[in-house]
Amino acid sequence: MKLLFQNSLYAFHLLNEKQTILSFDWADKTKEMTYEDFQAACNNFAGFAWQYQSKHLLVNTCNFHFQLPSEFTVWREEQLNPRYYQLGVLKFAYITKSEFLPYMKDIPAENGKFETRNFISKQEALECV
Repeated sequence: MKLLFQNSLYAFHLLNEKQTILSFDWADKTKEMTYEDFQAACNNFAGFAWQYQSKHLLVNTCNFHFQLPSEFTVWREEQLNPRYYQLGVLKFAYITKSEFLPYMKDIPAENGKFETRNFISKQEALECV
């Protein structure tokens, strides 16, 4: 595992250089961040995905405490996800707390879009990438 970037809100790691699995770990301080901080973090992660040509992405949301605004979904679909589609990302895995898992939706890969899966442990997520 190689640390690529870290600040008080999040850290990015290259977990496996052979498969170029990139991980995004949110820190507890997300309670204090702004929507602009959130967007910058997501854009930075996409930039590292491009830099390392990562097709398997892992996001740990267990320490994520920021309340996303309603406009997030539109921004994600119009601004962020097209970068991942163009890169050819295959799988996006989210690690969440077990109490949130029933509310998370797994999305199959289709029409050039990546598969999205939700897990409660890093090990479980890594077994599926």
